[in-house]
Amino acid sequence: MDFSTLRPLCILALAGLATACAPSYQLGLKPAQSTNQFVEGREQALATADSVEVRLSFVCYEANRVVFEAEYRNPTRRALVVDPAAFQYEASRQPAPAFDPKAKRPKPLLGAEVTAAVAAASQSVPLPPLPPKAVDAFDPEPEISALRDKAESEANKAARVDWLGLALTATSLVSDVAAIGKRETVAQYQSRSAIRDVAVTYNMVSAASKVEHAVASDVLRQRAAMLQDYALRKVTLEPGQQVRGYLYFPRYDAADALTVKAPVGARVVPLEFAQVRRRW
Repeated sequence: MDFSTLRPLCILALAGLATACAPSYQLGLKPAQSTNQFVEGREQALATADSVEVRLSFVCYEANRVVFEAEYRNPTRRALVVDPAAFQYEASRQPAPAFDPKAKRPKPLLGAEVTAAVAAASQSVPLPPLPPKAVDAFDPEPEISALRDKAESEANKAARVDWLGLALTATSLVSDVAAIGKRETVAQYQSRSAIRDVAVTYNMVSAASKVEHAVASDVLRQRAAMLQDYALRKVTLEPGQQVRGYLYFPRYDAADALTVKAPVGARVVPLEFAQVRRRW
């Protein structure tokens, strides 16, 4: 699978701004320990269990998700099932330093890397609690099915016949034909014009709605196709095979570290990432 041709629509995350003058931070993830192993410019965290090699790299933040790319290599003589829904992460953070409530809020220098607690204090925002349990990765299969179903529903709405619009058009035409060669009163002319205006306006709105449904259907189909082709999906790796795909988690910005737990058969291996925020 060639991943160089696709980049998801990713959003570089910023820590929330408390006020217009509060410091802002660029958020990122990197392996907690440097490995000097890179793929497409991204450093990979590495782990091995029962001779199976697992590699994980941070790709980007989306609006509500954090995206990794996972890679499995199976050099063993046995088959291995890889299931994205079995991935989890645990969030942690460094203890908050003691702040004098009477002192001014901290203001890190430009380019400085700070902890979640310091960033929150510099913005005068509360630090949310850590997730009470391990956070599961998204299973792409239900989302792919839901996107396909929604796309089909939108396509059906775009294609269905608008009987009310046809009825209004027919009524307007009948009214116009009936008026040919007859002298109308002002009230009759106004009534016929009103019918025609209603028919024209309704059909314009109906046509615009059909276009919106058609566009929505195309967008949903594209999203489903991207997940289908590029997300890590449940697969059986035969001996000597490898697989590579995107892994999606709910994002949690108020952590200093994420320990991703990758399944390898009946075992789980940890891959540790530092979540850094740089003042800019």
